[in-house]
Amino acid sequence: MFTYKEQGLIYGKSDSLKIIVQNGLFRKRNELEEDPSFKQIIPYAVISNKEPERSGVRQSQSFYLFRRRSGQREKRLHNKFSLGVGGHMNPRNSKESDEQYLINELKREFFEEVILLNGCFIENIEFIGFINDDTIPVGRVHIGLLYNIRVSNKNTVINETDRMTADWIDKPDLGEFYEGMETWTKIIYDYYIK
Repeated sequence: MFTYKEQGLIYGKSDSLKIIVQNGLFRKRNELEEDPSFKQIIPYAVISNKEPERSGVRQSQSFYLFRRRSGQREKRLHNKFSLGVGGHMNPRNSKESDEQYLINELKREFFEEVILLNGCFIENIEFIGFINDDTIPVGRVHIGLLYNIRVSNKNTVINETDRMTADWIDKPDLGEFYEGMETWTKIIYDYYIK
């Protein structure tokens, strides 16, 4: 069994992603959900918006904060606050490059959970690093590939309203939700946003 020594947010480069994708293998999810000898790769993204500076008004940054409902599949995360969208990857189409494969899987998950309205579009997708947390059961069997998806405005709604709700929260106000955040979101807040 391979031991993941680093915990928390591990800043990374896209070369590391290529190695993971090239050397990773697919197994059935139900075989791995309770097996810590394998880490399931989860593309996972915070959704952010930066309002442009206007005369006399500083630029502000907001994040889309989700609250998971009981209709969500992962019972270990019910009623927790989350800054991320993401999920399990599908088998790979061999025609895609390594990086494009990860981005496509992330976008698939993004559009399953979020609908962009009224001219809202993805401005940028930036890879941040890896989230590893072996302190909780769900973390022992998953490793996150953290991205920041920046959208052009806040005209977003949740697609799966039976599974979650969401609101845009200004960066300075996120700390008010800290106690109710899931572990990966606390890591993102502590090491990337705060």
